[in-house]
Amino acid sequence: MRRAAGLLLAVVLLVGLASVPDALATDGTKDGKGHSKSGVFVLGVDGMDPVVLQRLMDEGKMPNFAKLAASGSFQKLGTANPPQSPVAWSTFVTGLNPGGHGVYDFVHRDPKTYLPISSATIPEDPGSAVSLFGYYIPIGGKTPQNTRGGVPFWDPLMHAGVDVEVYRMPGNYPPPPSDAKVLSGMGTVDMRGGYGTYSWFTTFPVQGREHMKGDIRQVSLSDDDLDGKPDTVHATLKGPPDVFRMPPGHVPGDADYLTIPVTFRVDPEQDSVLIEAGESRALLRTGEWSDWLPVTFHPLPASMLPLEGIVRFYVRQLQPGLEIYASPVNISPANPAQDISTPSSFANELYALLGYYYTQGMPEDTNALKDRIFDDDDYKRQVALVQQDTTAMLDLALTRFEPGDVTFMYLSDIDLQCHMLWRLGDPKNPDAPPHPARAADEHAVAAHGEDIEGYYRHVDQLLGGVVERVPEGTVVVVMSDHGFQPYTRKVNLNAWLRDNGYLVLKDGKQTGKITTGDVDWSKTRAYGLGFNALYLNQRGREAQGIVDPAAADALLQEIGAKLEAWRDGDVKVVRRAFVGRKIYSGPRAAEAPDMVVGYDKGYGCSDESTLGEISGTVIEDNLSRWSGNHLMDPEVVPGVLLTNRKLPRTGYALPDVTATLLAHYGVPLPDGMEGKDVFAP
Repeated sequence: MRRAAGLLLAVVLLVGLASVPDALATDGTKDGKGHSKSGVFVLGVDGMDPVVLQRLMDEGKMPNFAKLAASGSFQKLGTANPPQSPVAWSTFVTGLNPGGHGVYDFVHRDPKTYLPISSATIPEDPGSAVSLFGYYIPIGGKTPQNTRGGVPFWDPLMHAGVDVEVYRMPGNYPPPPSDAKVLSGMGTVDMRGGYGTYSWFTTFPVQGREHMKGDIRQVSLSDDDLDGKPDTVHATLKGPPDVFRMPPGHVPGDADYLTIPVTFRVDPEQDSVLIEAGESRALLRTGEWSDWLPVTFHPLPASMLPLEGIVRFYVRQLQPGLEIYASPVNISPANPAQDISTPSSFANELYALLGYYYTQGMPEDTNALKDRIFDDDDYKRQVALVQQDTTAMLDLALTRFEPGDVTFMYLSDIDLQCHMLWRLGDPKNPDAPPHPARAADEHAVAAHGEDIEGYYRHVDQLLGGVVERVPEGTVVVVMSDHGFQPYTRKVNLNAWLRDNGYLVLKDGKQTGKITTGDVDWSKTRAYGLGFNALYLNQRGREAQGIVDPAAADALLQEIGAKLEAWRDGDVKVVRRAFVGRKIYSGPRAAEAPDMVVGYDKGYGCSDESTLGEISGTVIEDNLSRWSGNHLMDPEVVPGVLLTNRKLPRTGYALPDVTATLLAHYGVPLPDGMEGKDVFAP
């Protein structure tokens, strides 16, 4: 049953036994293992910046962090190259550089097609199918696998008898087999198989809907009870792809998704609406959010394979017109249609203790804010729901933590909020000039200009609870994968390559897309796909490659020198251009980009260039609400490392934290792991 449900989500994703932990001995050590009496509790705070943290500590706004730093240590932590979240967290999980674990960017490329592909999964052949009564019954085929190589730190710890629990680990979906209790985080899909598609039901016309990331539904009110008052909306909510109605390998279009009926019954006198979603009901007033509502989709007759999801509704407006938001339909942790944890029962175990919770990997709905479906007030309310989930899960993790255990808890409080709210106030340099995107939201500055500081303070409160509740002697580690910088100017790398003669479009065009066949590969020597990646059109590797492998080094040296000399007025655009083979090592180094473009602070690759678009403009102001960034040279966005023990040196990086977890229990480092114990003299 679970395999069939897994195949359902697999269509969209195509674009060593551990010992049972020994009982704790009465003295707190692991019986027969000789382990330390102390456990390790790690808070992984995505995007926490050392400069912002230091300023807030100095101003007395982060008392728990200040206390931890004073009693132990606080320093910068070297990040991955490039400092992208899936790259950095994969580096932490395995202790390997990207040449070992194989994750180089959010977006990879297929050299056979020049098309962008996901960095998270290795797609599998969907197999064949038998056509029967209008349905395609899958035969064979496999669900996608996690692309990350290497050994995650929790496996050797489990093999050594250490109890390990990991909550919302980024880059761990699909979850590789393990006996450790690991809940997958960033990268975990919604029921549609993507990374978060909201639905927007409105009676108003929506301009530019074709460019939005949500499912935009313009609806109308009907008078079902014939009382002369139109007060009812009938619509549908999309769920998983209807794969049993599609041949294997078919990429679903707009009409290829399972749906459930959704009805909104408006009571204008009470300013309320009764929402009916499948079998679930919620009565809401304007400005209110529903609890999680369970919804079930039926791909086969007679409810043979029910697929369970959960959804939340938010009533933005009922008068004079209707505006209702539905969250992406999350995989239900009560009965996941796709494994989202190891063992698969861990997600259910957490549901039994917590109730429903966000399972989508990036739960804050940044798309709704970017699309201006949400304003900053709406976004803050939705983030508060995520914080409630996180706080409850952290409380549970602390309740379950015992001496000798290892627990990792991921916090998303800071990263996505820095991405979205930097335009309203620069927490790194409060006296910085206004962000280019601020003008469009100037009215929100007074209400939300210090929101990022508020999210830092929330993490400080959570840290205070951790330090207070962990058993005496526990090693407490707070780390982040990278820091942050403003993102004020967006760069179209492919346009720069065009202007410098490295990328040529067909028929003399100046604009186009790699994905739609506009590039003349017979004349193109280099192209960009991904946020920091540049590839040569190399003969024998790319489908239509022309660059002689013997000439590759000289060409990369030439391109790198020009990139590092590039100026936007008097300001440097690219701080450093890294040749992939010089910075990566390991069994998967051959998969690396030929060059990693390390943008200087303030600059970043545009979304359009990342997906292979060649625009007319090379550099322009970033007017998007996505206004803070870290996809830059790693030296300008280091992370943080804090411990409740003194550190003998400085200059640590992500793999060192990984090595420390193993060294604490005397567990040998797996082959290729680069780190060293941060506590070793």
